Amino acid sequence: MKFEIKQKELIKALSIVNRAVSKSTNIQIHELIYFSTENDRLSMTSFDGEISIKTLADAKIIKDGVMAVKADLITNIIRKLPDELVKIELDNGKIKISCKRSKFNLVAFEYFDKEEIKIPNTVALSIDNDKLKRSINQTEFATTLDETKLALTGILFELREGKLNMVALDGYRVALKKIKLDYPADFENTEYIIPKRSLIEWSRIVSDDSKTLLYKNDNDLMFVSEDTTMLCKVIDKNFIDYRNIINDISETSVIVEKSSLTSALDRAQVLSDPGRANLIRVNIEDRAMTLRSNSEIGDVKEVIEIDQEGEGLDIAFNAKYMQDGVKACDSEKIKLNFKSSLNPCLIYPTSSKHEGEDYTYLVLPVRLAR
Repeated sequence: MKFEIKQKELIKALSIVNRAVSKSTNIQIHELIYFSTENDRLSMTSFDGEISIKTLADAKIIKDGVMAVKADLITNIIRKLPDELVKIELDNGKIKISCKRSKFNLVAFEYFDKEEIKIPNTVALSIDNDKLKRSINQTEFATTLDETKLALTGILFELREGKLNMVALDGYRVALKKIKLDYPADFENTEYIIPKRSLIEWSRIVSDDSKTLLYKNDNDLMFVSEDTTMLCKVIDKNFIDYRNIINDISETSVIVEKSSLTSALDRAQVLSDPGRANLIRVNIEDRAMTLRSNSEIGDVKEVIEIDQEGEGLDIAFNAKYMQDGVKACDSEKIKLNFKSSLNPCLIYPTSSKHEGEDYTYLVLPVRLAR
């Protein structure tokens, strides 16, 4: 194998495939990047047992072939080379890298005969990357870290009635993003639980001004955008019926400036006690929202002007859980709906900046001691 490629092009491709390279494993094949040629372009692939990523780059292919090399080693070398033409050749078990006056000789690893990442011959769902990335950011934080609740470690993709519903929940809060979407009939009434990490890695790879094509591939899902493809395993578990959880029967409704509430929650957490679930007390009365937090080192009180409908109430929340939902709303003002001090709070943007997108966040209260 022999090829020439610009240093910037190569480091860009390496940064993409490194996202599927395992950083903590004793399995050698998960530490490698696999090089091959495809239609006169350079193909690079990596996989770590959870996700597989392949990306293509423009290069001058002098001789077709395949090779495998330690990911961290070649990435560190290429990153330190000047922005010039890089020449790479596999010769008698050695990988020769040269750029200007720099020359490296590396030991090549055995090329593992892995499963090829090929786009299936099926219809695909298409979604704008900026819309997908925004929706991932609005939901991923509500997944659980508890591996005994495997279904809740991922984000539910549910396709129903012309909408993509993305749902994450951890037992304390629910994040729901609804997106109007035209998709092939084959996807209607289907759902997939996609690991959080897979979606985060994909959102870091793709550019905002492009699209993602989503293919069903046996029991896996394949994401394709421009020159990059990611194959990820779905979580084969049953997701909780979130519709029975999100039930807006509010008796008190509040509209507040998002920036004011976010800043107040930030300041209130300075003195909150992590040992008491970052407890913050909220009082709503006379068109004012009062936030209180205290710990052994002091206390804090914040008062925010609000528009209020309904009776006043006292309620308490984990401050971070509440703040996560407030920050995820994409509007200058947000709406908070309450029923009582024992019922969940529902948080919405008053008017989404993005047409065809709706967001709902539910957070459970913390029971106050009498």
